[in-house]
Amino acid sequence: MTTTNINDLQSRTVDWLRYPLMVLIVIIHTDTTLLCSMPHEGLSSVLYYMLRTVIRVAVPLFFIFSGYWFFRQPETFTLDTYRDKIRKRVRTLLIPYLFWNFFAWALQLIVVVAQGHADWIPTEVFYPKNFIDNFIGYGEGFQGMPKAFQLWFLRDLMIVCLLAPQLHLLLRGRRPWMLLLFVALYLIPYPDWWHPFFKRTPSALLFFSVGAYMGIHKMNTIETVRRIPLWLSLSVSTIIMAVHVWLLMHGSSAYIYAENLFSIVAVVPTLQVAALMVERRNVNPVGWLAGSAFLLFVTHPLIMNYLLVEPIGTSLTPTQGHFWLVLAAEIVVPVAVCALLHAIFSRLMPRTTSLLTGGRVSNKTKTIQHNNG
Repeated sequence: MTTTNINDLQSRTVDWLRYPLMVLIVIIHTDTTLLCSMPHEGLSSVLYYMLRTVIRVAVPLFFIFSGYWFFRQPETFTLDTYRDKIRKRVRTLLIPYLFWNFFAWALQLIVVVAQGHADWIPTEVFYPKNFIDNFIGYGEGFQGMPKAFQLWFLRDLMIVCLLAPQLHLLLRGRRPWMLLLFVALYLIPYPDWWHPFFKRTPSALLFFSVGAYMGIHKMNTIETVRRIPLWLSLSVSTIIMAVHVWLLMHGSSAYIYAENLFSIVAVVPTLQVAALMVERRNVNPVGWLAGSAFLLFVTHPLIMNYLLVEPIGTSLTPTQGHFWLVLAAEIVVPVAVCALLHAIFSRLMPRTTSLLTGGRVSNKTKTIQHNNG
């Protein structure tokens, strides 16, 4: 395959993968109180834990894509390039991050007041220190995440983007063993007293650096993963999945190590299979869905909570059938709502929608790809 063709295949594969991966992000957060109140035993339990394993590939791939495109263009990385990229990420990352965290905070207060429980809101939430912590997520009760908890990804992505010059110095030599250091930091157990804010950092550092390494050395991601036989990558991932499911079903705390290991190895077969589908089946993103991916990312927990968990939380009987019904609803409802909202707002107020989604208003995912941080 020529260089032009393999590069085109890489772009099309990444473009197509983004929305399915975003749906996996949604599935990660379906562990709501409503879903957990429904029983799932036997085969249902096995299938559910298999799903809980597969979803772990989404966040690593988004970090890899971000690191790759940060360093892939232009051909050389300079301080001027760095400044330009950081300025761009103020628009694509920082502004949406600040707005949607504030939105989640304000919406929670509005709902409490609308329910007639204004007295439940302590005055301390308005103190500058506590208000600012909505955007940092370091204080008690945040578990190392900002107010809109899913946005920890954007926060940590901004941190590693700021560290780009240092990462470039470490990775610009042909020393892939440097990545093994980041793998070790990702896999090693951390003591209980270690703040959860810092427990998330190794994930961003490792996977952003993997993408950065390939971007710095102008490697093609699809060409790189195809050096590993597909049967081997699928076999290893399946074995680790089986271990992860077994540990989850037996309530072992060691499941986290299998989960992290799966996050690393499953990246390879995911890219391989996606590239095969694009190459042989000519699959393409569904434009009206792909354009709503960022809106889905920033709003899906709110949609789950206020449209599903609170309204119907006490009206369902705890059965296995309702378990799968709730799980499906917690995926389908946010997807449908965000697709509809994006279609409406991108037409009625495209500039505002673009601002609040970091420039991701276009339904063309190539625009999303190169605007993404």
